[in-house]
Amino acid sequence: MPVLRFVLAFVCVAAFGQHTAALDLRQIASGLTAPIGLADPDDGSGELYVLEQHGLVQVLTDTGLRDRPLLDLSERLIALDDGFEERGLLGLALHPEFSSNGRLYVSYSAPLRPSAPTGWNYTRRVSELTLAPGAEQIDLSSERVLLELDWPSRKHNGGGLSFTPDGYLLIGLGDGGGAHGVGPAVIWSAFDVPADQLYWDRLAQDVTSLFGSILRIDVDKGFPGYGTPPTNPFVGKPGRDEIYAWGFRNPYRLGVDPDTGAILVTAVAETLWESVYMITGAGNFGWPLREGTHCIDRTRPRDPPEHCSRYGPNGYRIEDPVIEYPNMQVAHPGTNVDATGIGTAVVGARLYRGKAIPELEGKLIFADWSADFMAPSGQLFVAQPAPKFGDVWPFEYLAGLETRIVSLDTDAAGELYVLTNDQLGPYGSTGKIFKLVP
Repeated sequence: MPVLRFVLAFVCVAAFGQHTAALDLRQIASGLTAPIGLADPDDGSGELYVLEQHGLVQVLTDTGLRDRPLLDLSERLIALDDGFEERGLLGLALHPEFSSNGRLYVSYSAPLRPSAPTGWNYTRRVSELTLAPGAEQIDLSSERVLLELDWPSRKHNGGGLSFTPDGYLLIGLGDGGGAHGVGPAVIWSAFDVPADQLYWDRLAQDVTSLFGSILRIDVDKGFPGYGTPPTNPFVGKPGRDEIYAWGFRNPYRLGVDPDTGAILVTAVAETLWESVYMITGAGNFGWPLREGTHCIDRTRPRDPPEHCSRYGPNGYRIEDPVIEYPNMQVAHPGTNVDATGIGTAVVGARLYRGKAIPELEGKLIFADWSADFMAPSGQLFVAQPAPKFGDVWPFEYLAGLETRIVSLDTDAAGELYVLTNDQLGPYGSTGKIFKLVP
């Protein structure tokens, strides 16, 4: 398999006062269609499950991809576009007792159900499916739908799934808004944008709505639906019981640190600031009142105010990210921000807990989709905790790739994988997976 070796790792690791170490990205899979997630059954087989945005869960073995997928949901998805596309099969999580019960969970874009509002785009579905003992493929008749939520546009989907150490399922949901940028930066036709874009923005602060939030549910209770943990912040109060964290525009990927239980969320920017949040408790994460640590006014998005409230409408203090960096849109004429753009979308973040690269232990690896929208140029960065608690973490450039990075993920041993795609969406077979190795 090809190996990408990046010398900049010397600079990065040494800059944080550690022993220098060269790092490689070793290709372990190719020929995929928009790989967007990875799960490790941790059953001793060495297999990994690879989530493809167009509806398949593939099985990656030591010798390559298995001939038949573990799961094929392609016929249950809404028809996907051949261009830039955010919908599809977006999340996969294995039940903590997967080895004994065979249960896994998916989040995907289904065709709009008949009861949905006229003119909306699709219905988000979160489902449980079961792999029967001894079977190599999941029977679709095992699908148990846990949650359906009608979606107004094609965008701001979120989609990530992950289990917490105490066995609760986390579900990432975007705000449902349709604009991609503002003013001249809007690149999609009017039918993709809700009539009142600011209305959808505001839903991220409306805790009676599920949009723009991270849900935390108990899949082992509440059959045929689900239960809610009693420690969720709005149990017994005004607001949806399922909500754990809110104030997100597009929490594209999420994951849980196995050592601390912290939830890592990559929040894709509207215009100016890409952010990574480390959630250690229920809270408000700001959108559309703040983008990262910065104030924002959606009526003047390129001229943000200097001062704004640190509190949301329900009295919770707005939490800051551990990582933020300027989007390339800060270079747009008329933008009143003193910063140099770095990337286009933050697409994954993981604390390194593996054993192969001791120099990276406890450091945060995060990725940007592409330095340029049209030219594939994914970027990797590494960060370590700020000297002062609560400050944004310092980070260094780690590597650049001549492809788009779609996601980061880890296996059960804590080793890190980079999932890539040359294309703008879920088509073709240019998807690859790389493993970070010394």
